[in-house]
Amino acid sequence: MLLIGSSISIVFAATLGMFLARQSMAPIGKVIEAANGIQTGNDLSVRIDYEGPNDEIGQLIGTVNRMLERTEGFYNELDDAYLAQRRFVSDASHELRTPLTTIRGNVDLLQKMWGQGSEKRVELDEEQKRIYTLEAITDIADESRRMSGLVNDLLSLARADAGKTINKEPLPLSPLIEEVVRRAQFLPRNAAWLQGNLDAVKGTAVMGNKDYLQQLLFIFIENAFKYTPEGSVTIDAARQGEQIGIRITDTGIGMDKSEIPHIFERFYRADPSRGVIQGVGLGLSIAKWIIDEHDGSVEVVTKLGEGTSFIIWLPALFNALPE
Repeated sequence: MLLIGSSISIVFAATLGMFLARQSMAPIGKVIEAANGIQTGNDLSVRIDYEGPNDEIGQLIGTVNRMLERTEGFYNELDDAYLAQRRFVSDASHELRTPLTTIRGNVDLLQKMWGQGSEKRVELDEEQKRIYTLEAITDIADESRRMSGLVNDLLSLARADAGKTINKEPLPLSPLIEEVVRRAQFLPRNAAWLQGNLDAVKGTAVMGNKDYLQQLLFIFIENAFKYTPEGSVTIDAARQGEQIGIRITDTGIGMDKSEIPHIFERFYRADPSRGVIQGVGLGLSIAKWIIDEHDGSVEVVTKLGEGTSFIIWLPALFNALPE
């Protein structure tokens, strides 16, 4: 009886032990399955379900779930960055190809008109040659300036991507804005250029770089002129707490509020302007980089068909420098 009882007890204990061991090791199997999923790259959204006690296995599963969450986040960020880079290269190539095509076409035309001994030479009288030559030279000059501006913009963004920092120093705002107001009146425009109340910048300084801040303001002013076929563009200033705001307001075409989150993306242009107004959509991306480098922010108020207002907020040093 002892032998039979012992045998039954051993079989029962072994069976129960194997059952408990498998139950306790089941979460580890899920961890292995999730790890294999990461290795094959099938699905990073998988999480391990566990409703047991917060023992060593529970803590391990919690750690693995947090690791999966972070890994998925990093993967999504890298994927978005890769897609953005591909889109950026594609758009940049397209924008550079357009002026190059125009320049090449005009050069071919000049070669056909003035080439010596060319089989494809176009026979024209001297007056027609003069007119076509002037038109071709004008097109080449315009497209060269456009391509030069685009290359400079791409260089600025490349510097931003490379982590280039801006050298800053205490800078009085009033003389800087006065110079911008004076120079802006000579920009190509159809809208009236108005100076609003700029008393808020008197006696105010910022930690900044003069050249970059002027570039920042001209980006918004030129943008306002571009999208204001008639009406006015106004610059004024305001104070709020420890910040100074420089506001550029236009009465132009405006945009839908759904466009606002995207306007600082590279090569992005609001739908009403696509194919109608010349531009490549890099200016506001550069402006956003300059604002970030100056620890500032930008506020956008717009209404489709009525105009847009950009307010550039910068940390101010009140009464820091004499006027």
